[in-house]
Amino acid sequence: MSTSILARCPLLALGLMAAVAAHAQVQRDYDIVYVRQARFGDNTNTTWPEVGHPALIDPGADLMLLHPDGSEEVLVAAGNGAVTDPTLSFDARHVYYSYFPDMRASAINSQRELPYQGADIYRLDLATRQVTRLTFGEFTPNTGAGHWDESNPVNPPNGFNRLGYGILNLGPMPLPGGKLAFTSNRNGFIPPKRFTNPTLQLYVMDGDGQNVTPIAPMTISSALHPTILADGRLMFSSHESQGLRDRRLWGLWSIWPDGRHWTPVISAFNQPQSFHFMTQLGGGDLVVVDYYNFNNNGFGALYRLPAQPPAGQPAFYDAFATGAPPIGRTLGTGTWYPFTMPFQPRGLYSLTPFTLNSDEAAPIGSNGQRVGKFTHPSAAPHDDLLVVWTPGPANDLNRPAPTPYYDAGIYIIAGGNTITSPQQLVLVKNDPNWNEAWPRAVVPYATIHGIAEPAQLPWLPNDGSVHAALPPGTPYGLVGTSSFYKHESFPGLVISWSNSFDGLDVFNTAENEQSSNWAAQGADAGKYTNADIWAVRILAMEPNTHRSYGPDEGMQFFSHASERLRVLGEIPLRKTTSGGQPLLDPEGNPDTSFLARIVADTPFTFQTLDRHGMVLNMSQTWHQVRPGEMRADCGGCHAHSQQPLAFETTAAGQADFAVVDLVHTTPLLTEVGGQPSLRVENATHVDVEFLRDIRPILQAKCANCHQGANPPGQLDLADTSDIVVNYEGATTRFPRDYYRLAADRAGTFGYPSLLTNGNWRQTNASRYLRPFQSRRSLLVWKLFGARLDGWSNADHPTESVPGNAATLPPGADRNAADIDFTGAIMPPPPALPLSAEEKLTFVRWIDLGAPLDNGNAARGWLLDDLKPTLAVSAPRAGINVAPLTALRIGSGDANSGIAPGSLSITADFAVNGRAAGAELADLAVEVADGVREIALDPPLMLLSRRHLNAQVYDQQGNVTRVRVAFSVNPHGDAIFTDGFDPLAR
Repeated sequence: MSTSILARCPLLALGLMAAVAAHAQVQRDYDIVYVRQARFGDNTNTTWPEVGHPALIDPGADLMLLHPDGSEEVLVAAGNGAVTDPTLSFDARHVYYSYFPDMRASAINSQRELPYQGADIYRLDLATRQVTRLTFGEFTPNTGAGHWDESNPVNPPNGFNRLGYGILNLGPMPLPGGKLAFTSNRNGFIPPKRFTNPTLQLYVMDGDGQNVTPIAPMTISSALHPTILADGRLMFSSHESQGLRDRRLWGLWSIWPDGRHWTPVISAFNQPQSFHFMTQLGGGDLVVVDYYNFNNNGFGALYRLPAQPPAGQPAFYDAFATGAPPIGRTLGTGTWYPFTMPFQPRGLYSLTPFTLNSDEAAPIGSNGQRVGKFTHPSAAPHDDLLVVWTPGPANDLNRPAPTPYYDAGIYIIAGGNTITSPQQLVLVKNDPNWNEAWPRAVVPYATIHGIAEPAQLPWLPNDGSVHAALPPGTPYGLVGTSSFYKHESFPGLVISWSNSFDGLDVFNTAENEQSSNWAAQGADAGKYTNADIWAVRILAMEPNTHRSYGPDEGMQFFSHASERLRVLGEIPLRKTTSGGQPLLDPEGNPDTSFLARIVADTPFTFQTLDRHGMVLNMSQTWHQVRPGEMRADCGGCHAHSQQPLAFETTAAGQADFAVVDLVHTTPLLTEVGGQPSLRVENATHVDVEFLRDIRPILQAKCANCHQGANPPGQLDLADTSDIVVNYEGATTRFPRDYYRLAADRAGTFGYPSLLTNGNWRQTNASRYLRPFQSRRSLLVWKLFGARLDGWSNADHPTESVPGNAATLPPGADRNAADIDFTGAIMPPPPALPLSAEEKLTFVRWIDLGAPLDNGNAARGWLLDDLKPTLAVSAPRAGINVAPLTALRIGSGDANSGIAPGSLSITADFAVNGRAAGAELADLAVEVADGVREIALDPPLMLLSRRHLNAQVYDQQGNVTRVRVAFSVNPHGDAIFTDGFDPLAR
């Protein structure tokens, strides 16, 4: 780094001096476990698992043990396979790792870039070298969403669906109390946006592989590398592609090991950005890699940040990073280019400001050589940081050069301090014939963190203590918030032409990434004020089963987010006093708190609505509540940089507040006499789809005029024949009436845009429709007879002849233009107008992403692609304190509903006179909504290593199975876990 840069950045100069001083003090007196990966010289690239392809690695990646004297041993010889993701038990006796049995090219499904044999998790005893396998390629698909042979996901007999690749069990991470977190694609899902493959979700199991529990059903896109923190939380990397967001974004989240209390650690609000590979230093700070996916093999810059925000301060700066200190970064040939991020975490800074996180070669250092990039940070004794660093470009593309390719080695950053050149790295191991990866210090957890193991957080109590609406064993949860006035949904980045659109995205522009609105940070649907906030819509979100091959393969529907969304309910937010005055919250704003009951383990999200039921803003991320959990502590609706408003101080936080039931009913906004009102459907949810719900209205009330060679607005809605087009890189079949309204980005039909190529860009799907933004969609303006996006026609230039830029006002820029509302309401009088409910059907359809069944409807938009919820709260997994008086099971389903009579309960011990293995479901009595109990007579007082099995189907045919491994004894300890069980004699 040049002297001029140091002069401009005194903190870096101090960091340099601190790092040089620490360099001389580094002592490595411990073994290191690492993975020795293939290297093919300077001119041939290597393959590293990263967010774009988490299951690709070159064969021959061995697990190694490196001693302080430089000697080493092969712990696991990979052969044609590969080891990855090693981690140490807290006592440093065991190494957990994932193993791919065969990673040769012939063993990879080249279409999916996934191995046929998958990967499983193993445990190696460092003292005895004994290896124990913990997972076995378990496959648990949604059985109603395809025809599956659950014993064979790769190549079952003809007539079955198949994945065509193996099950991946990756990222093992020990947890306090003897459990293990990991990720798996055993549900057989594919991300809604096909950037990465497959969908890996978070699980927890016992150390012996029993009591496997999915803890984050909300991760319907993907999650990687759960990492334990000293306070007991898990942090993990999450694919943040929900809604219209850029499909390349990965953020860093934390979650409790039971799936409760998830929250963002670093959100990915820059395009594109991947936060992945992370650790916690002995002093408590976190270190994470920021890298550009695909082209960098997971190599980028290292950031350090506190595990918790400073006391009394919000966790993040605001969307514009106001007051946030710049993050050090160097571009090109040494250009100092610090930057900030929307909602930058407080306390975050770069440990490696001499390099970059971008999709280009690492910069050139003072010695004329490229300074390289980093990956795989890992905490070490003395608050040191083990890292993997490679010199050279560390970029796979010719930007400006990809060679020499990766020559990764293991190094130490002394004290985890900022370093200002590669020369400050302390070399541990770099054999030019290999790439060294995944270093792990073989020391007890206490040696690094000062405690024997992380804090053990309580495990999902579900005992009725949280709220009266959540009785013991419930399959439901509560969701709410304190205020919708405390929101930060505006974009954090806008460039040219933004001023006339009040900082939001312009209507249509040739400029790439003109605004972060909807694509990265922000999801505001036009101009509005808090006074426009009227209601909240809660949407269930379903995964996509990967029918990779076989009957009805592929995704049999289209939507602009490629994910199924269901309306669970629309809840008015404004409240009045007994005197009819607006009820205010403690901050003096109208009280917009709410609390609703939903089926637990159902991914969901929020949309804020105006009085017409149209989206004002949308939470473009996944949410969840676990059985018996109440999630109402966020302090606002995505109020990232504000101090929270306590939920208990609001109306919804009071004991007598009427919780809105979204389990059995679906409240919906409607209009009576021109005023907003509410109606209630006695259903679990409400769906809207084009062929079933929209086309009949178009045919009945619109197509009689909009047809023929020269229809009004050049919009022919009578033509329902199909068109096959290349839509965003995929060959897609659309009905022409749908395509004209909702997918004609190319301007093939009707009026083109003003851009020179005639395309509709940014968040426009066509001239008439913006997905999730009904109030900015011309179609809705015409149906309601008014412009609804908060601007007037006079605010922006508009061409006088649609599609002809030459007819713009003199001096107007086509990129700053919009569309005006002109003419009359559609259909025009004296034609029969649309009813209020028909208008709202269009509104909901657009705000759900304009869904369309474009294949087999039985596997399309209306398919229930979510397992039912099954909660076994008694017995609890592990040790139960005697007496165990009842077996308690809760079940619920947010879509098709629980199939009558499908509940099955069995046990490998006698229950109420019935022999082990007998069906027990008929003994279960409903004790609360969705909860059934079998009273035990006599109660169980002493039992060791027994199992309770429960399963239930929904009406789609999806099954959920739970197998609880447990013991019972009077003392609540493991006295009988050696297998002795007097009651079993």
